[in-house]
Amino acid sequence: MRNRLPPPPARILDIGGGTGVHAEWLAAAGYHVDLVDIVPEHVRAARELANRIDGRVSAHVGDARSLQAGDGSVDACLLLGPLYHLPEQSDRARALAEAVRVTRREGMVCASAISRDAWPLYAPRDGVGLPTDRVAAIEATLASGRGDPVGSLPDAYSHRPSELAGELDQAGLVDVHVLGVEGPGWILFGSDLAEGRVDDLLDAAIRTARLFDGHPDMTAASAHLLAFGRRP
Repeated sequence: MRNRLPPPPARILDIGGGTGVHAEWLAAAGYHVDLVDIVPEHVRAARELANRIDGRVSAHVGDARSLQAGDGSVDACLLLGPLYHLPEQSDRARALAEAVRVTRREGMVCASAISRDAWPLYAPRDGVGLPTDRVAAIEATLASGRGDPVGSLPDAYSHRPSELAGELDQAGLVDVHVLGVEGPGWILFGSDLAEGRVDDLLDAAIRTARLFDGHPDMTAASAHLLAFGRRP
């Protein structure tokens, strides 16, 4: 993502930025970051972070679907989480439209999503079977995008790559690209993986992901998706 952002000291709006996990490294890289999150506890933690960073991070409570920022007031918008939690297409459309509105012309909007087609791959990753009830839950989510058949986010929404690209297109963005975040090697990293094997497998997984970069047919095999678009 770094090589797609405008150079610092650009202003970035981190929508759904949580406790500041992205704001911290962005500020360290020289960006000015305005963080918005709907959870007050997250914003309090982000403000504590801001107090430790010399004037580069601000944080306030807000809703991705109705931003306080002015039109064209930021150089880039990040939505690295809000689309997970908006199962209604109309809400996702509002959130993306708001991100486009507050981004300057030629600025970038970046949105992450859960990959819908990755749900069956958690079974081999975790070394578990697929009992009938779990198969039924996965099939339901594959069909609708709603739910979390392997975790604890019952209101989650997951995208297919083409669907995510289409939502950014509909929001008015151009030059839209969708990438897989982890690449297909993520299924190697189960909880029982020996610590001594992590570095070797991580290097192989990164190299594999880079080999598939630019091959959209493999994007859906990643656990998460990252979409970029430019406001014309």
